[in-house]
Amino acid sequence: MSKLCIACSFVLLVSISAVAPLQAQTRSHEQAAKDAGLGVDALNDMDVAMQKQIDDKHVAGVIGLIGRQGKVGYFEAFGYRNIKKDKPMTKDALFRIYSMTKPMVAVTAMSLWEEGKFKLDDPISVFCPEWKNATAKEDGEIGPVTTPITARHLMTHSSGLSYDKNGVDVNDTTSLKKFSESLAKKPLRFQPGSDYEYGYSIDILGRYIEAIEGKPLDVVMRERIFDKLGMDDTEFWIRKPEDLDRVALVYGKGRQNTLRALDRSAELLKKPSRMMGGQGLVSTTADYAKFCQMFLNKGKLAEVQILKPSTIELMSQNHLKSIGKVYGLGGIVKGDGFYSWGGAAGTGFWIDPATNSYAVFMIQRWGYKPPTYAVFKKFTAKAVSSGMKQ
Repeated sequence: MSKLCIACSFVLLVSISAVAPLQAQTRSHEQAAKDAGLGVDALNDMDVAMQKQIDDKHVAGVIGLIGRQGKVGYFEAFGYRNIKKDKPMTKDALFRIYSMTKPMVAVTAMSLWEEGKFKLDDPISVFCPEWKNATAKEDGEIGPVTTPITARHLMTHSSGLSYDKNGVDVNDTTSLKKFSESLAKKPLRFQPGSDYEYGYSIDILGRYIEAIEGKPLDVVMRERIFDKLGMDDTEFWIRKPEDLDRVALVYGKGRQNTLRALDRSAELLKKPSRMMGGQGLVSTTADYAKFCQMFLNKGKLAEVQILKPSTIELMSQNHLKSIGKVYGLGGIVKGDGFYSWGGAAGTGFWIDPATNSYAVFMIQRWGYKPPTYAVFKKFTAKAVSSGMKQ
């Protein structure tokens, strides 16, 4: 590990080793909570509430992490990463984070923007010529785009792209460039900049990054973010076969409130033909915490500067005021520096400068929405609030 990685690891002052199930251990939050300015009673209540989510079979396993004042004040794992094999959830478990990939890709893009490699309102067709003759639907008709797609459009989902993959080349062997070329042949849902629709925008931003840098997206992200922050477990696939055992299985709901594993973990060992910047990363709670702490620190972790403070502020602003929507660059914003997003399998995070805190929530569920995230947010708010009063 590089000296930079060692230096930035100070933010995670807790072990990422395996933990036993709640029933077999006593959890203590006294010192960590005090250092981070969190309420101990609320964290103790969190333990009980999270274990109840497991006992009631809402989720197979869950990890919650809360950081405040530059310290990790809460980092606990509950339940199982693999129920059938009786493998408890561990703090180093690997998760499919799906759309929590998007903010990281946006940060990567903004690091290029800081270097003057593109402007937010430049047409992406300058580097991605397949988008030069894009068409869009308007008033029931299909015609040329009146405003070319820009990086700002991509980062705010105002590009006109959706998740409709009809006619799009999404084969396992298709490159990101070929994917983008096939997507560019479809009419956009609306003229870029005129509306909001969640879709393949950040995946195309990844293509834009590759075209600018002349390198695969995973390489650019490792150079600009992962290696610098010591995010050794974050990648578009699992490089080491032995790490497959750390994967938290995705669970759906079966009959009579049972949890049914959707085990496709083995496919993670294969390097993808294209790095999908909107959905493709695998990560750990601890790795994502480093990213959040960097963002909360206005672009810096330990001695490593990823982005300038002004760039973080720009990302945290609402860029869709003109169309009456609210969205920052790569994530949800509230106008006071708050930045958040989640993933399709139930993962989530938020960064709140107003309370000098952030939180990372990890589960793996599909096809249903358990109450677990709402419970986590409730007790996190209590822990932060009571800590601020101390």
